[in-house]
Amino acid sequence: MAWYEDLENCDYFGDYLGPEAANSLLAVGWLERGHHFTSGNIDKEIYDRLCELLQDPFQPGIFMGIHECELCQWQFSVKFAGSSNLFVPNGETIFVCPELILHYIDAHWYKPPAIFCEAVMACPPIRSMEYKKILLKSGGRVLLNK
Repeated sequence: MAWYEDLENCDYFGDYLGPEAANSLLAVGWLERGHHFTSGNIDKEIYDRLCELLQDPFQPGIFMGIHECELCQWQFSVKFAGSSNLFVPNGETIFVCPELILHYIDAHWYKPPAIFCEAVMACPPIRSMEYKKILLKSGGRVLLNK
């Protein structure tokens, strides 16, 4: 998996979505061994809402393969992996995180940025028209055109 600092432009999807997608997407939770990340407690409501949003996340494309957690000690634990990403619009930008964010929060005490947590709590249901409208307002036309 690629590493991005929180709230950095995310060009991970550039080959598929085109370079303009990076201007609309801010990375959250793209963790990798050897890179610092913020840790601490988050409200259970935020974690629960992330779980809801990740049950059937909007995916603008199909990407082959999985991401494995590089923070776990493999010899002592089960490998945690994910293949989906979550796109969370807030009306101004779109945050994108790997589904492993749930594992990072639970097992590694990752604390996402407050602005992302606010967007998660305000995010409409993924399959709703409200979600599509706020995605467009946030610069997500490139995501919906694929």
